[in-house]
Amino acid sequence: MKIKELKRTVNTSWSPAGHYPSMIVTGSAAQQVDANFSSNSYLELYALNLGDSSPDLELKSSIQTQHKFQKLVWSGSGVIVGGCDGGLLEFYSADNLLNKENEPLVGSTSKHNGNVSALDINPYQKNLLASGASDSEIFIWDLNNTSQPMAPGNRSQPYDHVQGLAWNQQVQHILGSTFATRCLVWDLRKNEPIM
Repeated sequence: MKIKELKRTVNTSWSPAGHYPSMIVTGSAAQQVDANFSSNSYLELYALNLGDSSPDLELKSSIQTQHKFQKLVWSGSGVIVGGCDGGLLEFYSADNLLNKENEPLVGSTSKHNGNVSALDINPYQKNLLASGASDSEIFIWDLNNTSQPMAPGNRSQPYDHVQGLAWNQQVQHILGSTFATRCLVWDLRKNEPIM
């Protein structure tokens, strides 16, 4: 049963558990053409608004951005992270997006070599972000200090594009990664894959 819909070419992420009202952040999808053939890029916040019988989401905020997004995640600490082309990560304040009083873009970094298309927030330490890109490149970031990411171990061979990342929901230092032909499970305490 369809409750709501959004007719846009975007990547999305839900607001964190416990955030009220429930919201969705959307970012214009990288390497995609939208229905209007527009090259503009936007980051937008929508309220789910289940009390309204309309199929439309309620737009709460919209800003134009310089880059389109491969992936979005919304951390429990209120930071929205966008993975972009060219190794770029952008950090936005959800509060600044909603309040429209301060600049929403609070930081960016380009430590990755290729498109950043895999992101996940640690469910236990909400300031820890895992990011993945080309050439088997995976970094772990502290959202409180994004200047020095760490790698979970040596890059896996053969080099491949990281397609997905997921923190273990029961053991906080275990991270899963997927590639085109394989999966690796990393133990951050050992700094190496264990599977």
